[in-house]
Amino acid sequence: MSRRLSEVGSTAAVGEHRIGDLPDDLLAYLMSFLPSRDSVRTCVLARRWRPLWRSVPALRLEDDPRGDGGPRSKFVDELLRRRHPTPLNLCDICSDYDTFHCEEAFTRIKPWLRYAFSHDVRALRVVAGSLTTNLVLVSSHLKRVELCFMQFKGSVNFTGCRVLDVLEMKGCNILASILCQSVRHLTVKGGCFDDKIRRRISAPNLISLKLAPCQGLTPLLDSMPSLVTASVESFDQQYHYCFDVPCEGCDRQARFPVVLEGLSAATNLELTSDDQNGFEMVPHV
Repeated sequence: MSRRLSEVGSTAAVGEHRIGDLPDDLLAYLMSFLPSRDSVRTCVLARRWRPLWRSVPALRLEDDPRGDGGPRSKFVDELLRRRHPTPLNLCDICSDYDTFHCEEAFTRIKPWLRYAFSHDVRALRVVAGSLTTNLVLVSSHLKRVELCFMQFKGSVNFTGCRVLDVLEMKGCNILASILCQSVRHLTVKGGCFDDKIRRRISAPNLISLKLAPCQGLTPLLDSMPSLVTASVESFDQQYHYCFDVPCEGCDRQARFPVVLEGLSAATNLELTSDDQNGFEMVPHV
């Protein structure tokens, strides 16, 4: 019996040390799936772990207004100051500021974004319910962007991101045209488009497109010759047609099917609506 317990104990001890046998680069990669605060906390595990958090190729940051003026508010600044200049695979920022503190939220997030871009970030995710901004990004490394619950006015311009492949906008209020020359996969889900001016999406290299806003005018779609799959949902099908509202660079007649023109090159096309009249599947021949 004691021999059996000894064998079990020996096996457990081997399991405990197995993760410690991994190379530093792999440990840093595994730590990149942790929130940055927890990643830093691993420094207390053992002497070998003390410097590893400095080389983690990801930032997962939370901006909590309740931490203003205390240790929590200084954590990110210290993290960025002490971190090694390792290129970033991911920067994930979540802000809990309310809509009454939009300017303050942007002031805090802006240097974090600047740091991420200066360290060649490849994937960016920002969740910021209070943030209203013009967005113009420039990067030769950024490949994926996910923006959640933000509001955009003036411009949403990714033309300076030459290798950007995937753009997702979830729960965003988009009161501006979207310009993204290199993007091949675009998703707009929830939130709304402008309901007073029909905006424009210019994404000539799109392969797949999904538009599923909660409300607002379906944007004008510039030519998308490479489009393969498109899905457009709307709670009211009238927003897919021209009527008595101003459109950016458009002089089409009333009842012109804005969506069908922009998606005419798609191999697979689905239009759905919550309107009782609905839409039919429209195949491309």
